[in-house]
Amino acid sequence: MGIGRKVFIPILSAFALVACSRPATADFITLKNGHFEDCGRRFFPLAVNYILHLQFEDSTCWAAPFRNYERNDVFRFNHRDSSLMLVKAEFELIKQMGFNTVRLVGITSDLIMTEGDSALSLRAQYGFGTDSLYRLSGDQSRRYFNALNDVVQLAEETGLRLILLVKLVPGQPEYEAQWLKMADRFRDDPAVMAYDFFNEPLYFDIHDRPKREVHELVKGWQEKMRTHAPHQLSTIGLVGVPEVFAWDPNVLAVDFISFHPYEYEPEQVRNELYWYGEQVDKPWIIGETSLPADNDSVPYADQLAFARNTLAQTVACGGVGYSWWQFKDVKWGKFHADYMGVMNQQGWTEAGPGLPRVEGTIKPVVKAFQEFDPKAKPGKCVMLPNYYNYSSLHGAKLTGRLVNSDRRPVEGGVILGWNEGWTRSYYTTSKADGSFELYGDFRFHHWMVSATRYSMVRGDCFPNEFLTGKDSIPSYYLGDLVLEKVGYANKPGK
Repeated sequence: MGIGRKVFIPILSAFALVACSRPATADFITLKNGHFEDCGRRFFPLAVNYILHLQFEDSTCWAAPFRNYERNDVFRFNHRDSSLMLVKAEFELIKQMGFNTVRLVGITSDLIMTEGDSALSLRAQYGFGTDSLYRLSGDQSRRYFNALNDVVQLAEETGLRLILLVKLVPGQPEYEAQWLKMADRFRDDPAVMAYDFFNEPLYFDIHDRPKREVHELVKGWQEKMRTHAPHQLSTIGLVGVPEVFAWDPNVLAVDFISFHPYEYEPEQVRNELYWYGEQVDKPWIIGETSLPADNDSVPYADQLAFARNTLAQTVACGGVGYSWWQFKDVKWGKFHADYMGVMNQQGWTEAGPGLPRVEGTIKPVVKAFQEFDPKAKPGKCVMLPNYYNYSSLHGAKLTGRLVNSDRRPVEGGVILGWNEGWTRSYYTTSKADGSFELYGDFRFHHWMVSATRYSMVRGDCFPNEFLTGKDSIPSYYLGDLVLEKVGYANKPGK
């Protein structure tokens, strides 16, 4: 598809969710033996992240696609019906691109608490897009849920499942109360597949929490989930391997884990996928990943190859779902974030008869999703040559061995090291004999180690104590580091 051309894609799969010929609860996506099922058939959620915002006037509100998806950074439509028609058009395109699920961001997660106010507010837009806050109380709360209900119904009509990213803030019960209202409202809607409790705690959890505290916190959320949304599933979006120090995937009482690996280092994503497959015993999916491409500095062909390779590695390593970040390119000011979409912002695309045109042109990356066959035999979960040193750095290294309380080696443990100012870091994992070599382009000052289902150990080292050996690489030997098993994690293989 050439940039700037009008494109019409026949509507192949725009149908409502097909009801099972069984009780109503069978319409919901379930987990069985570590995989998802839809009406008794295996279901592989192939998702795209889609940002949706709330638009409002004095007496009404409605859902609208993220205004930064539009070239002029404004809402093209300023009325409920026309805005929802654009959402429907974009949902239709998403379905035609090969996706069956949408991870919804923004309208369910952009909550804030203002000082002195007992009610939460939602980051929203007034009129044609003036940034504002929409207070979620009284009639305004009722209108908000009606607006969200419109989106759920559009997803159902289009045949898409939804993963709703919500915002739960430990120690602030107002956020939990808001989520429970949402769970009560949509408990009988099978289009809502799952709730994502927490987005990337490594970045957004303000406390350095012990694993036991994290376990108890998430367990409490899950218990409420079983009461208020008994037919839907729960997940948490983890940055990736470094989350193991606090938000260890195997201590989280959710139905499945969502990982967010990105290609900050060469082949980082496929390498992280290998670790997930070896170390994570809960069902897991990719909740976000992408490679930016503008077809100039990064060719669209590279983005397509990345999608194909990481999707294949996900399945091969035991992942049961995959989500791309995000629906359309944006203008946030950084290349890495701006060009990750499956659509660019050039030209127009026809979604189907009677629907508004969508700004932008579909990128070739969608071929990876349209051609994906979840029933195909998986390939091999590959450990790549740079698995233990993504960046091929050799400026300095930390060495040692991870062992358990019985002095047996711990494989797959994570070793993370920082510079003096805590501004740069690298990590690696331990080998079968528990040994590790963490390489960087600076002499490390701070370090910590852990493994899934194990405690954490941390400490400091001093650059002037690094010794240069036969390999000419300054190194610091940490010796045997003993990790204690935690008693509240999932048992291996469960």
